[in-house]
Amino acid sequence: MNKQLDYDRGFLSGGVYENGRLRVDGKGEAWACFISRLFDSRTPGNEWGRFTLDARADIGAGLQIGFYASDSDLITVEGRRIPIQDVISEPKMSAKDKKKIFAPLLQKRFVGHNDMLLNGICGRFLFFILDLFWQETDNSCGDMCLYFPKTSWLKYLPSVYMRDPESADFTERFLGIFQSLYEDRQRQIAGSAGLLNPVSCDRALLEELASWHDLHDIYLWPDDKLKKLILRAPQLGAMQGTVMGLREYLKLYTGTEPVILEDENDSKRVIISVPEHYLTDMREYGLLLRIIGHMLPAGMSVKVSPLKQEGQQEKPAAMGVNSVLGNAAGMASDGSPARGLILEDGREAEE
Repeated sequence: MNKQLDYDRGFLSGGVYENGRLRVDGKGEAWACFISRLFDSRTPGNEWGRFTLDARADIGAGLQIGFYASDSDLITVEGRRIPIQDVISEPKMSAKDKKKIFAPLLQKRFVGHNDMLLNGICGRFLFFILDLFWQETDNSCGDMCLYFPKTSWLKYLPSVYMRDPESADFTERFLGIFQSLYEDRQRQIAGSAGLLNPVSCDRALLEELASWHDLHDIYLWPDDKLKKLILRAPQLGAMQGTVMGLREYLKLYTGTEPVILEDENDSKRVIISVPEHYLTDMREYGLLLRIIGHMLPAGMSVKVSPLKQEGQQEKPAAMGVNSVLGNAAGMASDGSPARGLILEDGREAEE
């Protein structure tokens, strides 16, 4: 359960789901109750395996979860058989009244856990009731996951371990701890290729991928722009120091394609036109200059001007495909040392 629809199909009282997290709304009681939708395993007597959610490890009594299971999707209310899902979704009934109705189906309750083995919880249908109590520290939760059917490592042991039911139950539950750790790691390995996809990465992995491409000042790039930058990094690396590379680099950063002109009075200066708001704030202007510096050829200076609404006629600029960025490394052209820039006609500019 990791999206709004998962919570809309259940019942939520006193809480709110936003930014991927379920939390107490703080407007009324300091308590939120969420009743999940009815899950159907399609197998009578199904033994449910495991339940996990993302919550603080020390949340304690601030998080309580009860699991309810049955082989029937109907429940008796005042002598009538009513679908369980209808009771869950009923907006006019309070969470306390629903708990009283569902009490006969309660099989197990957990307090302060974010990873639970559902040993002994059996039934084709299952739902859970989560109580979240307000605390001074953040006690929100999210990314809930239900695993079924239950699998057991006990079947890999010699039959002697299964002769005594009581001992077998203890052994199975003991092995379940290590089994869950192993299965989590297996899922991580199976999905490791997805970690290299910038589209699905979190911020930490985005920064790691950016370092692989030797991208600088990553903190200046919001997540959405950084993802696009990483996707284009191999091509941009081949265009460093060129008009095309600088234009695309700035378009990714500003969201608008800049106009790049060569200064007619100074062959070592380029004029770059960008949206006006980058020039009205000194901080934005300073950050923009840092971004430009990563793609500007060595020895070139830059003048930034506001971008006209009607656009400008672009003239050829003197930055060619062999221009080299200005950094600690010595400048080189075609493998041999060079002191100036490579112009379009192949002549070297004199310093």
